[in-house]
Amino acid sequence: MNLLIAIVLAVFSFSSQSEQANGGTADSASPRFEVIVLGRAQDGGLPHLGCTRSCCINARKTGRLETPACLGVRDLETGRLLLLEATPRIEHQVGLLHELTGSSGKPRKPVDGILLTHAHIGHYAGLIQLGREVASTKATPVWATPRLCDFLRTNGPWSQLVELNQIELNEIAPGTTDGVTTPQPFEPLPGLRVEAFRVPHRDEFSDTVAYKLRGPLKTVLFCPDVDRWDAHDGLLEKLLEGVDVAYVDATFYDGRELPGRNILEVPHPPMIRTMELLEAVGRETPGRVRFIHLNHTNPALNDQDLQDTIRARGFPVAEVGERIAI
Repeated sequence: MNLLIAIVLAVFSFSSQSEQANGGTADSASPRFEVIVLGRAQDGGLPHLGCTRSCCINARKTGRLETPACLGVRDLETGRLLLLEATPRIEHQVGLLHELTGSSGKPRKPVDGILLTHAHIGHYAGLIQLGREVASTKATPVWATPRLCDFLRTNGPWSQLVELNQIELNEIAPGTTDGVTTPQPFEPLPGLRVEAFRVPHRDEFSDTVAYKLRGPLKTVLFCPDVDRWDAHDGLLEKLLEGVDVAYVDATFYDGRELPGRNILEVPHPPMIRTMELLEAVGRETPGRVRFIHLNHTNPALNDQDLQDTIRARGFPVAEVGERIAI
């Protein structure tokens, strides 16, 4: 345990030392992109269909809305926009992205590309809104693993998006966190270098990846879903290697949020476990690891005092609208 913490902390320390050794290159460079949080909840959001607990009852009464985990990216030079995930609340999230970036006049191409992590409904189901019944987009680029691309090509209604050229699939070549396979970088926007890494998750219809977004100033990790950090030695430190800000899976706080359900059917590393593993990182570099993809029952989504306690440990819960210049 102590060795793992030391290794992860060393990874972050090395990144900071490298910037200093290069004469503050990362600090003196100008950002080319900004990453914007557009959603922070688990796939079903809040309120959650079928939920009769107080968290959802109160949300329905007050009109509170928490949408599934999603990031937006804006090219500060060209104004081009990306989405990381196409969630069931894609219209709300694209509208928010346009509002926050001052974008307009994009009726047939509301975004300039979409990166998908995997085929669970909170991460790709929003693609259907690009079809002719709704936005009827024209050749919107979508980046995903070969297995996920094959799933979209061969299963309706997604296949119709491909046949009508409403989405244009681009296959990526992910690396592995065990060091056996190196990711093949790609640029969904010129100058934005992206690497994908396979992570363990329930892969019924596709495999699952985490993304590293590398701009001239900083690197951001997006890992909204993973089964566990101990799937193999080095998984967590490989994901955090060279990363300035990491958005990581926070589905459950301590694993007790689903009474009546087998937690083994929906495995995720509890937030308390992640904070335990990264205690030194939270202390030495507070805010670098940020929680996203919170289940509607997660008390950290609904309890401000608990959020404050978590933030005091160095691990803030992502806020919708927060921006990272990279």
